[in-house]
Amino acid sequence: MEMEVESIENSKKVKQSACGCGSGGCGSHSGNEDKPGFDENLPERFQLLHEGDRVVEFGSGLGSDCVLAAGVVGNTGKVIGIDSSEQNIETARNSTDSLKISNVEFRLGNIENAPLPDEYADVIYSTCVFNLQTNKQKVADEMYRVCDHGGYVCVSDFVILNDISPELRLEASKISGCIAGAEKAETFMGYFKKTGFTQGGIVEVNKVKLPNELLEKYLNAEMIAKYNDIDSDEGIFSVVLVAEKPETCNADTCCHNADKHKN
Repeated sequence: MEMEVESIENSKKVKQSACGCGSGGCGSHSGNEDKPGFDENLPERFQLLHEGDRVVEFGSGLGSDCVLAAGVVGNTGKVIGIDSSEQNIETARNSTDSLKISNVEFRLGNIENAPLPDEYADVIYSTCVFNLQTNKQKVADEMYRVCDHGGYVCVSDFVILNDISPELRLEASKISGCIAGAEKAETFMGYFKKTGFTQGGIVEVNKVKLPNELLEKYLNAEMIAKYNDIDSDEGIFSVVLVAEKPETCNADTCCHNADKHKN
């Protein structure tokens, strides 16, 4: 199937949540209790992973997700975390050293120019990092470049369906910084469609609950009610996108974002 934005208004997956990125995360694509191999003790966002996979996290922070992923892919797999903060990298390395984990590596780098070869990863993760980037299209292009054919990207972040006021956006971003860069769901999806991913879509939606005292500063009572109604398109949504890179290579899928090659 082609990539598509699942209808938030009609989706049975919509839930109310505190201000945070996709609670179930990237496992919604392939992991559920009815499928063989589902591990109920494993966080859902890791149900995509298999033993032996090569995994990359764009924006690995202190490395906690990399450590969990390493336990799933096992000694035959490899996990690489990329982060632009030297302090985060040092902390993450110290943590894995103390735990004697040998299949995780952390690399200092900019995810707009990831320090990895083409078609390296079976799965690429990013959680509440994509919206913070200055050039989101370049990051999506890098995810496509690094992802192997038949591999997946799994991106958790915030989107909107209708415009929100700049003042409300700014104050909400003090609760979770990624909200500052939240764009329309179609725009968010567009970065990945443009760069070459052809299958997948938004697989989980959580409507973010903002404090009423914050909403009261900028919205009337009717709009506040819509922001708090999970069936309404008003407000901010935490979503999880899973997209697949085509298994076969052709002129349309191997050039990454075609606009990069103009000039």
